Amino acid sequence: LMLDVREDSEFSDGHIPNSRHIPLGQLKQRMSELEKYKGKTVVAVCRSGSRSGRACGVLRKAGFEHVFNLAGGISAWDQAGFPKEK
Repeated sequence: LMLDVREDSEFSDGHIPNSRHIPLGQLKQRMSELEKYKGKTVVAVCRSGSRSGRACGVLRKAGFEHVFNLAGGISAWDQAGFPKEK
C-alpha cells in the first residue's frame, strides 16, 4: 500500500497511481480504514519525507510491522521520472 499523507490540495495536484490518501492530521482518526493492511507492506509518502516519517511512527504504534518511509517523498518520485496521476 502506498499511503499518501499530504493535504488534499497536494494530493489533487498529482499522486502515485493507486495510492491511498489520508492526510497526516486525520491518520489516527481514520486508522480503521487501514486495518486490512496491517500484515502487509505500507509505504508512507509526503512531499519530502518529513510528514510521512511521522506517519510511519503512528502506524508502528498502531501495530503495523512493515512500514517504510519513501525517502525524498513525491519530490524524489518526480525526479526519478516515475508516473503520477491526478
